[in-house]
Amino acid sequence: MIARLKAARDWDAKAYQQFSRLRQRPVNELLDRVELNNPKYIHDLGCGTGIATQLLARRWPHAQLHGIDSSAQMLNEARGLPIKASWKHCDLLDWRPEQPADLILAAAVLHFIDGHDTLLPRLLGQLNPGGCLAAHMPDWRDALWYRLMLDTLEDGGPGGTPLGTPQLRQRMAARPLLTLEDYYRLLAPLTTSLDIWETEQLQVVDGKSPVYDWVKVSALRPVMQALDSEEQARFIYHYLMRVHKHYPQEEDGHTLFAFKRIFIVATV
Repeated sequence: MIARLKAARDWDAKAYQQFSRLRQRPVNELLDRVELNNPKYIHDLGCGTGIATQLLARRWPHAQLHGIDSSAQMLNEARGLPIKASWKHCDLLDWRPEQPADLILAAAVLHFIDGHDTLLPRLLGQLNPGGCLAAHMPDWRDALWYRLMLDTLEDGGPGGTPLGTPQLRQRMAARPLLTLEDYYRLLAPLTTSLDIWETEQLQVVDGKSPVYDWVKVSALRPVMQALDSEEQARFIYHYLMRVHKHYPQEEDGHTLFAFKRIFIVATV
């Protein structure tokens, strides 16, 4: 019998912190390419529990630091950090800074928002001259674990039927990210310097179901929110079966989890 589960409507801040060291690594890689000496106004979009915000505070301790997130639970966790920052509960589509920014950091958030051809130019428009937009975005649409999720939505229901609505399956199969070349074509005319690159990190993770533990707090949230309790239980059961088959533990007990990301550092 498959147990009934209840979908969380907000982010699970504690679960998100489980892999905080690995989530911090791409932020370090991104900030290493940011060449700003003394930014005064810094905004951390999608700040979550403040993993990146802490790094910003450490590097530029005299800046006015603002963390923005749409999750009240994540912000409650961030407010407990021993750093000087203001925190704002806000949908990023509605966000406008009170004054132009010197640095806008968007770490692992923009991939959740469609319309990058208008979104990124709008963000650049919120910068002071010489200001910088620094973003990294998981590029998971071709990842094995993501394809397993799509497969489970297609046949995880009773008798191999689909789970959820056709709109949900279409939404999850969509590709909001652009190619590296298209990001260049979009941003180059609007910037004085532009650095775009892609990495694939082999993450070595631990736990009973570490790949599922990683993706359930971010990529799978739209799925869990759209399914009813019985569908959630069926999805988790069949998805875990597939994930465990394709991501087995190594002989040393670790699990290998390749993860690809796109990075952008754009200066106006």
